[in-house]
Amino acid sequence: MRKSATKSHHAQGVSDQLETFVQGLLVELDRQLDKRLVRTFLLALQAILMFRHSSQGLLLSELGGYLVGPEQAPAGTKRLSNWLRSPRWTYRLIATFLWRRADRRVTELLDEDHPALVVWDESVWEKPESLAAEGLSAVRSSKARRLKRVKPGFYNPPGGRPVFVPGLNWISLLVLGLSGPPTLATMRWWSTRGKFATRKDVPRQRLLKLCARWWGQAVIHIWDRGYGHGPWLSEALRYPVRFVVRWPQAYHLVDAQGKRNAWKITRGKRSLGHRLIWDAQRHCHRKTGLYFCSVTHPDRDTVVHRSTC
Repeated sequence: MRKSATKSHHAQGVSDQLETFVQGLLVELDRQLDKRLVRTFLLALQAILMFRHSSQGLLLSELGGYLVGPEQAPAGTKRLSNWLRSPRWTYRLIATFLWRRADRRVTELLDEDHPALVVWDESVWEKPESLAAEGLSAVRSSKARRLKRVKPGFYNPPGGRPVFVPGLNWISLLVLGLSGPPTLATMRWWSTRGKFATRKDVPRQRLLKLCARWWGQAVIHIWDRGYGHGPWLSEALRYPVRFVVRWPQAYHLVDAQGKRNAWKITRGKRSLGHRLIWDAQRHCHRKTGLYFCSVTHPDRDTVVHRSTC
């Protein structure tokens, strides 16, 4: 009985935190929609948190049943449909809500004299057994890549070229400091096929322009190896932004000794500083060194900085 009461208390706490989190969005929706539709929106968020599985989404009919009970599932589904189809609001309302929260987080970090980092994260949404959804394109399956890895005690994993399945590409921006949880700023979906077809660099450029207009050099952008190439560096240097990019070791850069692979530039160099960093995989602290020097991109007159641990 005590365990049941504890679980109920925790569930109510999570529900209260969710309502606090979306309070500003609920107020904005209340100005444009009927109160019943606003309540449907909040109940839908609660149901998604409670019942969504990591490998299985929720059908609209299932979600409607969770809102008002299995016996009245059609009525719940109709409520969701009325909310989703309402012409009095669009996705931009949610996008604006998330961006303003991220902007407040940037302001808080700067007021506390802490660095504000904007991490660019890209992945794909896989829909391997469907072709009916609008805007699907070929995406590299990360799940298939995980299944092909060698497991201890097992052998003969499947090899061959990467597996591509139907899906969508997405890119998101996260604002965070040196501590504390990240804050989602925005998320964009894009496809390479159909009437929504676009190139990878188009959503990247739009987000970079948006960040430059709002934050300028107040934040530091963190980019992975997918951004380590000359065309993107040229695009980034068009705007007053600061960034750190993880450079692919096979790509060439130019230093005092000429053009060579990036990893060869720092090979054999004594680290300029050391620090203990927590290794999450091995569950221990590791002494890590840092070395940096000035280099130039071989194809453009662009100076970038490379740091290697």
